[in-house]
Amino acid sequence: MMRFYSSTMRCCFSTTPPPNPATEQNVLSTARERYTTPHAIWEALSTDHVKLLRASYLVKLAREGRVLCRRQELPPDAFIGVEELKSLYGDGNRDGVLPVLSVSFCWDTPPHPDPSGKQVATVAAALEREMPEYAKMGFTEMGVFWDWAALYQKDPALFDSTKTPEAKPEGPERDAFLEDLKEKRAFYGGEAYEQSRTPDQKEAFGRALHNTMDLWYAHQGTTVYLLTQLPKGTRRKLGYDDSGWTTYERRSAEQIKKVYLYEAKWKLVRDLGSDDLDKRGAGSRNWPLDPDGFDELIESKQFTNGADKGTVKTLYRKMSKAQLSGIEMLDFTGISAPSVGISGYFAPNGCCFCPNAFISILLHSYPFFTCTCIRSRVSAFSKIHRHSRR
Repeated sequence: MMRFYSSTMRCCFSTTPPPNPATEQNVLSTARERYTTPHAIWEALSTDHVKLLRASYLVKLAREGRVLCRRQELPPDAFIGVEELKSLYGDGNRDGVLPVLSVSFCWDTPPHPDPSGKQVATVAAALEREMPEYAKMGFTEMGVFWDWAALYQKDPALFDSTKTPEAKPEGPERDAFLEDLKEKRAFYGGEAYEQSRTPDQKEAFGRALHNTMDLWYAHQGTTVYLLTQLPKGTRRKLGYDDSGWTTYERRSAEQIKKVYLYEAKWKLVRDLGSDDLDKRGAGSRNWPLDPDGFDELIESKQFTNGADKGTVKTLYRKMSKAQLSGIEMLDFTGISAPSVGISGYFAPNGCCFCPNAFISILLHSYPFFTCTCIRSRVSAFSKIHRHSRR
């Protein structure tokens, strides 16, 4: 039997088939490979839908005190191509780590995510600190997924701040405007802002959103920077933990990223808003959520575009089922004990983790889930009786 360890929880992916037809197991394995092998990343970058920034470009931009432009206004040398990334990756490495890094952050203003350049400066400082470690793996350059520069964006110069819910008085007028947004009789930021991408650019954006956004944070081989602190002086009221997209990005990033690595000497999920990056390690990461639990969680978060709530639910469900179906063992060694429960992860009193309830939820969510045991140093249990749908 061959096992592949991964994740926050160091999930053990086993080639021992669960009690399902062989064809179903092959489908599961293929779906999971989307998040564990580089092929899906290379395929996503082979189109014009998504482009990755050069890490060196971001560092240069910050040193010069400049602001990051949207994708359409960036020079060609700001981007790194898929063939160069493949060359950097070479024959691969024992950890399966890729020369790809994703940034999870809050947009500082609706038309421009970082008009002051402060978030670029934060990321660039981390890159300068970490690049020597990346270079030891042969990654002398990194491709950075930053949505503002990776996807085709609307023109911030055409944004009309009067065409937003926040600009409308609370009550019937705001409610009517929200209904108009929902029915597409009105557009957030105004019609000129909405139409500021060409039809081809808008189509490419849609394809990137629905077909690749599950990769950049959730893939086991990408490194993710979390900017959990808003930039100083921001007027934004909604924080990182209250935002819908950043909740999706963080939960996706934490699900199957490896904690213990053989060759790579850095954390694959780094909270740049933490004062204690190294010591906290995996302990600051969340336990995984089943799709129903995520749906419940995301209902309490806010989105600029209300339609995005359904998008992230779909992306998370697709990712989560592909990653966790067919898992044989969960290893949570090093992960802090959870304190707040969703969808029955806990005993009825809400304060004590209940592993059997956790397994039951996974069984309900993933028809081919075959977990033989859970391991953890943060609780008194080590083994759980085998659960499977026979």
